[in-house]
Amino acid sequence: MARRVVILVACVILVGVAVLAVRVTSGRFSGGDWPTVRTQAPSTALVTPDRSGEAAADYGWRLVAQDDFDGRRVNTADWEVYAGRNPVSGETLSADQCVVRDGILTLVGNGDDTAATCGIAWRADRTYGRWEVRARFPAPADPDFNPVLLLWPESDTNTDGEIDFAEIYDPARQYVESFLHGPGNTAAGQTRKSPFDITGWHNYALEWQPDHVTCYIDGVAWATYGRPGTIPDQPMHLVIQQNHNRHKAAAPIRSTAEIDWVRLYE
Repeated sequence: MARRVVILVACVILVGVAVLAVRVTSGRFSGGDWPTVRTQAPSTALVTPDRSGEAAADYGWRLVAQDDFDGRRVNTADWEVYAGRNPVSGETLSADQCVVRDGILTLVGNGDDTAATCGIAWRADRTYGRWEVRARFPAPADPDFNPVLLLWPESDTNTDGEIDFAEIYDPARQYVESFLHGPGNTAAGQTRKSPFDITGWHNYALEWQPDHVTCYIDGVAWATYGRPGTIPDQPMHLVIQQNHNRHKAAAPIRSTAEIDWVRLYE
């Protein structure tokens, strides 16, 4: 009999402990004195969209003007076509060397003693902005023919600065350079992207702002300049030309540069 009483008391005690445990556990999830455990939802990995290959599309620049060279000649309403002889370089600039066909502008450098070549300048000047040009530079080329995409000042003197955002000196066309000429024509920076095959199509872009100049190729920044006092601040315009810088007596070999389109952005 005594043994049954002990067992009965033990059972009562166990039941009481179980009830107490249930109440305490319940209190943890029903606003009692226990801290609330918050479950954080799994984070979603950021997905970087594929690059477009154009700086303007990747960074949301707003288009203000363009030329796709869909006509039969350079549109002289938008462009000034250089003509005449440069006594410094000895080159001849002619509209005949600016050939527009099948949506492509080709700057032709003659393979003869004239070294006749092409240059065009956008008529409208502006202070700050963004530009993008789709271009290729075939090889082989003569080392004395140097294509360049640049901004040139309205004053027609580089004492107000100059921005060369794609300048080519390699006859094999395997590298490209950028140059910044600050106010007073000071050497404010130079960058070379090498090795880099420029015989294929690429998008060359420039962002000119009060505190920096950044050059892009296919949407990727490759040269940035921003030293105080070196950024041009006077109106400028886009120029596309193939210079002939004579370094030898022999006539050059025929050399070309090709432009698919030009776009101007805010």
